[in-house]
Amino acid sequence: MSSEGADVRSIDAIDRFRVSVVEFIDAGRVSISEADSDLDRNIIWLEREQAPHWIRQIRKRQELVTRAKSDLYRKQMQSGASDGRASVVDEKVALQRALRRLEEAQSKLKATRKWMRRLDQQRITFKAAMSGFSVAVDHDLPHAVGLLKKITENLESYLNLAPPDLHRLIAPDEPTDEHPSMRRTGETTPTDMVEKEPPTEEPT
Repeated sequence: MSSEGADVRSIDAIDRFRVSVVEFIDAGRVSISEADSDLDRNIIWLEREQAPHWIRQIRKRQELVTRAKSDLYRKQMQSGASDGRASVVDEKVALQRALRRLEEAQSKLKATRKWMRRLDQQRITFKAAMSGFSVAVDHDLPHAVGLLKKITENLESYLNLAPPDLHRLIAPDEPTDEHPSMRRTGETTPTDMVEKEPPTEEPT
């Protein structure tokens, strides 16, 4: 057999392979969609939920810091006016706690904005890296599926053809006697010549 010839042993195998390619296309599209959705969902969560949340927290905690400073200042003024030594330890502790919570909120907002920028860059990098695979599952592989289907249809059409008459291909046509009506006028045949030849005389 020629090295360029097709050695098709099972049409069903081609069909099974085509089905596997279709399943791979579906799985690839789902994976790309889910990855895009995960990135978008995290970016939206940071932009619309986390960043506004920590901005609100910073405002609230700034108010708490201002209140704690006022409490401490008022307590110090009361101690100075009465010339006593009232303790301001609780007010100082409250102020330190309010400052720490404010710093925490500011740090959280900074980290949130940092991750927003990083994920946005990762999304661009991901889309660039997946562009080739996207083209494959959206164009190349569906085209291959179409070709496999066409191959199957052609093979099935070939198998449905009636087999050739080998006897007519191998054996030559047998000659047939020419009908008398097909003779041309005045044409004689060897048989006519024999019949018209006069009999020979026997020697005496």
